[in-house]
Order: sequence, then structure tokens, then C-alpha cells
Amino acid sequence: MLLEVGLPADATSKYPHAFSGGQRQRISIARALVLEPELIIADEAVSALDVSVQAQILALLRKLQGTYDLGFLFITHDLGVVRNFCDRVLVMYLGHVVEEGPVGKIMDNPRHPYTKSLIASVPLPDPAKKTVIAMLEGEIPSPSNPPSGCPFHPRCDRADNICKREMPRRQISTDRGVACHHPL
Repeated sequence: MLLEVGLPADATSKYPHAFSGGQRQRISIARALVLEPELIIADEAVSALDVSVQAQILALLRKLQGTYDLGFLFITHDLGVVRNFCDRVLVMYLGHVVEEGPVGKIMDNPRHPYTKSLIASVPLPDPAKKTVIAMLEGEIPSPSNPPSGCPFHPRCDRADNICKREMPRRQISTDRGVACHHPL
């Protein structure tokens, strides 16, 4: 399995400190594959890696996905990784799903105010383009003492009384859902 993830067979005789971050990630992937899973849950799988190593690991995961018919549940804060690796996205705020659907539709046309703010906060890689990042007002509520109603209402510029009183149900169209009383 080490060969399958791009490591030499003699890697079994080395100590953990002898491996780079990317090599350690490859070892973790090999360890998961040995169990012949149908689904791998990857929590911040590439967050501590530099961009070139991230690309290598994501390419490896994509290859393994086809070879082993794997599904991935990818947990990440990196929206670039989401856009380039994932098929569907589920956006959460304070432990609640606020929006879900195909990556392209969500990233190009967010319907929840939090999703819109989250996407707008990603810096553009073009230094010639000036971007104004609209910062959310207010403090993030405590997860142990969440606000009544919609958990995002204290920071939402669209919030009204119903948002303060009632948790929104996820409104689902053909392929996406949004939990908002006043979706965009």
C-alpha cells in the first residue's frame, strides 16, 4: 500500500520524524486504504501542507478514488480545496447546516447570507483586483449558549423577528438546500 500512495517500500523501517508532512499524509492514506473502506473521512487533510504538496495529495486522493471506488467526506475550511476537489458542499454555522448542494452552484450563487460572506472573504489571487471584504458584524455566539431561532441571526443583516424566534427549516429545491427564512 505504501507503493500505491507514492512511498518506497523501505519506508516501513523509518521513524516518524524522518518523514515530511506530505509523506506523513501519504502514510495516513495508506493506513486507511488497508482497511478497504468505501468512505474515507478526511478532516483538514491538506491544511498543514504547502500548496504544491496539497496539490499532490489531492491528485493522489482523486486517483485513489477512481482506483478503489472510494467516497470522501472532506472536512475543510479551505474553499479552494472545496472548489477543486469536492462535488457537493455542506456549509455549517454553529453546528447547523445552513446550505448544501453542488459545489459550483453554491460557490457561484450562494443563497444563505453566511455562505455569501464566507465566499466573499476568500482573497482573490490577482493582486491587480481590489476586493473589499465585507466583515460580519457582531460576535460569534457561544455554541454552548446559542441564540434562539436562526443561529446566524445576531450577525445577519437580513434578520427580522421570525429569524429571532424560529429555526429555519432547510428549503430544498431539486439539488440544493438552504436554511434561511430570507434566502438570497
